[in-house]
Amino acid sequence: MKRTILFFILLCPMLMLSQFEANEEITVSEEQKDDIYRAAETININAKVRGDAVLAGGTIIINDSIGQDLVVAGGEITVNGHVADDIRAAGGKLIIDSDVGDDVIVAGGEVVITENSVVYGNLINFSGDIDVKGEIKGNIKSYAGDIEVNGKVGQDIKLYAADVKINGTIEGKSEIVAESIYIGDNAKFYDDVEYWSESKEVDFKNSLIASKALFNEDLQRDGEGFFMKGFGIAAIGFWIFYLFSAFLIIVILNYFFKGFFSKSVDYLDNNVWRSLGYGALYLVGLPILIVICVLVVIGIPLGLFLFFFYLFSLLFGHLITALLTSHYLNKSKNKSWDFWTIVFVAIGIAAVIRLLTFIPFIGALVSMVTIIIGYGLLLLFIFKKRKSLKMAV
Repeated sequence: MKRTILFFILLCPMLMLSQFEANEEITVSEEQKDDIYRAAETININAKVRGDAVLAGGTIIINDSIGQDLVVAGGEITVNGHVADDIRAAGGKLIIDSDVGDDVIVAGGEVVITENSVVYGNLINFSGDIDVKGEIKGNIKSYAGDIEVNGKVGQDIKLYAADVKINGTIEGKSEIVAESIYIGDNAKFYDDVEYWSESKEVDFKNSLIASKALFNEDLQRDGEGFFMKGFGIAAIGFWIFYLFSAFLIIVILNYFFKGFFSKSVDYLDNNVWRSLGYGALYLVGLPILIVICVLVVIGIPLGLFLFFFYLFSLLFGHLITALLTSHYLNKSKNKSWDFWTIVFVAIGIAAVIRLLTFIPFIGALVSMVTIIIGYGLLLLFIFKKRKSLKMAV
């Protein structure tokens, strides 16, 4: 019974909860010798992590070193500690104020690479605004609204933006496509520059060191429809954030309730219609119960709790169904999938379901059927187990 209660508590999204769980906070203050997975409103990493760190939350602050990859999604992300391998990040605002051993791949509203930072690999960026003040040893490829490069880039740059400002050092070739290009007094280009801008004429001042700048009309094709590209970039950022979030929730659910899900799918083949009935009862019956609780004054707190619980279960019901489907495929096909195979199959199924929900009308129908099947099967399993326990007594 305790595991069942805990299961339903974990159905609430562990991401994006700032407005409902303002006190939710995780602080890692002791050294972690393996990979870590954390999700909360606020996450503070104040100790060394020897493996990967996979994090999602509203505010995330990394104050110590990460021994391998940092995979992070959040509203505001600050990286103050050394990251030995890659950073893959999606967030509203990302600040990197440390060294990064390999590539940085980011999608966010605002990205700042501070003057204290050295990125030893490439920077691949999809964001609204980006300001590179530190050093990038590799290449930069960036799609953004506004781009500023005030630091040093060791190899090539490809910049696509509305506005570009260069006031740093570029040692490789440069390709710049923007409505407006501004070259600062401290800019230095040590290799050739190809560019396109609406004004055609760009004042490179004394920035060209044994190199030349060429206006390339053919690059206009890349510049045309930039704002549509911007919309696509925003969609990519959202999709990355969604996949990170789905990954964390599915990992947590499968870690704590692998056996629960595995046993639940045993009832699917012979009880499809009953599970649909239980699911429909949940979908329709719980709102009625919420209304009754609110009408009865003494039941208002319970009604509010059930309302938020119901809302969260609707938002994340497709993840439950995806994980159940993964376990069902594992059993029905006589596979012997390990923990991570089940997780990644579930993420793939969840992604397909989420894409289908974007289709008008069909999307709403898919969402409703998904919730009915998922929660119906779980309720059927719970009720059957309770019945068998009563008979045993």
